[in-house]
Amino acid sequence: MAKSTTALVLVSSASNTAGSTTRGRADVSTKDGGEIRWKITNGATGPTVQCTVNVLVAQSQGSMPAAAAEGTGDTAWKQVFSQGGGTSNNGVIRGKYRFGPEVQYIEIEFTGNTAQTVTVECTGDAYSY
Repeated sequence: MAKSTTALVLVSSASNTAGSTTRGRADVSTKDGGEIRWKITNGATGPTVQCTVNVLVAQSQGSMPAAAAEGTGDTAWKQVFSQGGGTSNNGVIRGKYRFGPEVQYIEIEFTGNTAQTVTVECTGDAYSY
């Protein structure tokens, strides 16, 4: 059995302005697993409050839910991981999240930075056998 890999781009390099939220999502319901990787880059002046990256998943349903914050409904996005980007000038934080066949839909969320814009991105791969 050969492995087939599919590239994922949840968020191309983007500016997450102070007080805003950037989200991206992927339907991995037909995949056996994968990994997403992200990067948060602070500017020459770091944010007053750090940007936080959240990884969310949603259960199987008729179609992938719209990009959104964590919700309370049974089929809503649920947060499974969180990491802070720090407040240092020119700081760079990288991270990754591996998932298996139990994940149907995956979302990345960058949010919370204040006073300064940060640059965010998230790509990855999904695979099938």
